[in-house]
Amino acid sequence: MTSFELMTEEVQVWVASLEVADGRYTSLSKTLSREEQGRAEGMPPGLARRFVVARGILRSLLSGFTGIAAEELRFLYGTSGKPPLADNDIHFNVSHSAELGLFAFAPDRAVGVDVENERPVRRLLDVAQRFMSEDEIRSLAATAPDERDAAFLRSWVVREARLKAEGRGVWSGSEANKAQANLTHKLFSPKPGYIAAVAAAESDWRLYTCAVKE
Repeated sequence: MTSFELMTEEVQVWVASLEVADGRYTSLSKTLSREEQGRAEGMPPGLARRFVVARGILRSLLSGFTGIAAEELRFLYGTSGKPPLADNDIHFNVSHSAELGLFAFAPDRAVGVDVENERPVRRLLDVAQRFMSEDEIRSLAATAPDERDAAFLRSWVVREARLKAEGRGVWSGSEANKAQANLTHKLFSPKPGYIAAVAAAESDWRLYTCAVKE
């Protein structure tokens, strides 16, 4: 069993490709619970494969941090969509876009992460008007058209990472405007063609990025 170390005042974000060889997929799928396997069975094949890989990688990383076998990890599911572990108080969060997955961990504070692949955004200003603040909307409207997609995605990943750190989702609508003052965030590019943000409670933390090896 691989062992990882997580220090206080530290947030680790592990970066992984969700496109894996069949042998790796089979190995990861064996660590999933029956509930997770059932969820995958109800998805389209491509989405199901990435879900299985993401959950398997999450379990593998959590196993390295906690010393609990990946297949024995138990999650406590509630209404927030951000389940904690049943037998350990490590904080973690997951996000994926296209073929890339990000897995954030902290030992001593709530954490949220979000990643998006850089792409044209359909009905960008309509989406912004529904979820973003008036200042963000004005800033986007004033941005040059050829830079607007990138600006929107930067705002989006920051917003969602912060909401996830609070235990809420971006789809909470108007509640998304109630930001927590004690959260800080960092923007970064985990891979060319992607933009990501990680948020955590307070400001006394350092960000470390790590690559998941097959």
